[in-house]
Amino acid sequence: MIKQPVVFQITILAVLGFLIGCGGSSASQVKLVPVSGTVTAAGAPLANATITFSPYTGEAGQPAHGTTDEMGKYTLSYVDGRKGCPIGKFTVIVSKFAQPDGSLFPAGMPQEEQMATGVEFVKPNFSDGSITKLSTEVGESGGDFPFEVELKK
Repeated sequence: MIKQPVVFQITILAVLGFLIGCGGSSASQVKLVPVSGTVTAAGAPLANATITFSPYTGEAGQPAHGTTDEMGKYTLSYVDGRKGCPIGKFTVIVSKFAQPDGSLFPAGMPQEEQMATGVEFVKPNFSDGSITKLSTEVGESGGDFPFEVELKK
């Protein structure tokens, strides 16, 4: 018969091993490089769009994301809030999910209501992570990454 303190110690070690083995580096230990760029549609800046650099399938890591300004310019931030993006290969997703007239949702509008009334303005081959045509590789120095997307008609 195994004594209860031994079972407890084995359980704690197993949980710690799982967390260490599955977690890899914590977000704050990931080296980030500056990444920015411009998103356009039909050659014009795409304002208020979200852009996400998501690690290729099978590669470790977390996504970096940003929002375009009125000139279509964005700067990426990592999941922990630090500015920048990890080095690596990424699938890129550009989405403009807004009210049907293209305006932003009012502050405080419940997410359920946004989902029920909102419209995606960017074609799925740019806004759907499972079929996006956009990809890039971020190197040691980061850089400027422009993207051209197509809007739904």
